[in-house]
Amino acid sequence: MKLYRSAEYPGQWIGTDAEGALVRWPAERGGWQRRTPYTGGKRQLEEVSPVLGRGSGWPGGGTGRPPRSASPARMFGIRATLDEIAVWTKRAEEDAKPASAWARDTLNAEAARPRGHHDARAHHDAEPARPRGKAKP
Repeated sequence: MKLYRSAEYPGQWIGTDAEGALVRWPAERGGWQRRTPYTGGKRQLEEVSPVLGRGSGWPGGGTGRPPRSASPARMFGIRATLDEIAVWTKRAEEDAKPASAWARDTLNAEAARPRGHHDARAHHDAEPARPRGKAKP
């Protein structure tokens, strides 16, 4: 059985099931129970060690604790207001994730998006651009 990751689906594993079909599922404890067929291309998938899928319930991951990430984790701080922290914490709870995992997944998903693709909602309330220089008569 093979395991893959994709920038298109951050926070998800893509792997083969017992019949060899590609499926994707949340990269979290018990995520295999929520697997769905993977219909994307195989070219953009990055094959990774099957042991990384441990803990998700994927049968190809074997048993035992999931290994630590291939690259060492580092602390990353961010300044935020108490209101922002409350909103983020609530959203993480809604997604049944620790706040740090929710923040990491959200930041990774945003970083994986191609440049130039922006969320129209982010600019919805922005003031319209004002012309520069003198207006022509």
